[in-house]
Amino acid sequence: MEKQTNYLQWLTEETPTKWWHDSAIPSEIDEAIASGALGVTTNPVLTYKSLQAVPDFWQPQVDEISQELPPAERAEALLKLIATYAAAKFRPVYERTGGKHGYALGQLNPAICCDSEKMLAQALRFRAWGDNVAVKLPTVKAALPVIEELVARGIAVCTTLNFSVAQALAAGEAYERGVVKARKAGIPVMPCFVVQQGGRLDEYLLEVATDNRIDIAPEDILHAGNAVCKKVYRLFLQHGIAAKIMPAGLRGVHHLAEMAGGDMVFSLQARFQKMVIEADLPHVKQIDEEVSADVIARLRCIREFCRAYDEDGMTSDEFVTFGVTQKTLSQFLWTGWAPLETYGTTCKSDRWF
Repeated sequence: MEKQTNYLQWLTEETPTKWWHDSAIPSEIDEAIASGALGVTTNPVLTYKSLQAVPDFWQPQVDEISQELPPAERAEALLKLIATYAAAKFRPVYERTGGKHGYALGQLNPAICCDSEKMLAQALRFRAWGDNVAVKLPTVKAALPVIEELVARGIAVCTTLNFSVAQALAAGEAYERGVVKARKAGIPVMPCFVVQQGGRLDEYLLEVATDNRIDIAPEDILHAGNAVCKKVYRLFLQHGIAAKIMPAGLRGVHHLAEMAGGDMVFSLQARFQKMVIEADLPHVKQIDEEVSADVIARLRCIREFCRAYDEDGMTSDEFVTFGVTQKTLSQFLWTGWAPLETYGTTCKSDRWF
């Protein structure tokens, strides 16, 4: 009897939809590669979790990092340790796909997200770690010229902290400007992955609705993230933006199933991968099935949904002020980057005074 493929295998093998692994733990990376993952998301939080989960695995390399490094440089060295390990694991995918996949991500210091010059300098250092290390930076105003410049130099990028149509379009347009410059200079064009964090957006809107006593069913709010992502997908096609959408921060299997068949790249945590496979979802493409207009109409009673859903919902000046962007930025900083600054050393961080 022919072995039936699971849902993730079906997506990868029979639809344009692909997926990356969302964890920096070595054993989970190996399992994900065996299951068809084409890249790996690494960030400060995942790096710190990996160091805590398997300290003995990393300790010999951690011991080689100077104890005298300033805190920010130590965090960067630890990110490099794990990002380059993950990149080596996916090197065969990078070579097999001609650079379309096979990346690990080097995420910039969240504390410098509003400084274009510092972000560019750090991004260029990260790029030196390897050609299949993609630079991950936030979708805020200061990052837009950095995205353009990196792409113009032939460097793969991934934009994060992205929860809205306006942010995605701004990132996609910055990518396209960089593509034009790269082609004019005869530089190979590398990919851009635009993260859409649908599950996190849903959670944020639930909090906003509860706090403001908005009369809307939670079931409607659980469609918000997918509504935004589907709209971005449609607009990218209409505008000829070649950047790949990367849904991440998923919370329920519907966040994946309702997008199935789209030419996009999901970032999936190990527990989510297991949850999807165990759910034994029907192998059906749903990317072209729009979220009900009635649901969209009800969601519009939440102002923050309108900011996320409408093309003109925010100006670039407002990207960094969006509540869920600030919430996630704080998480990246205080549960990821800040602990890395002092991990494995007796040096004290200068973040507290």
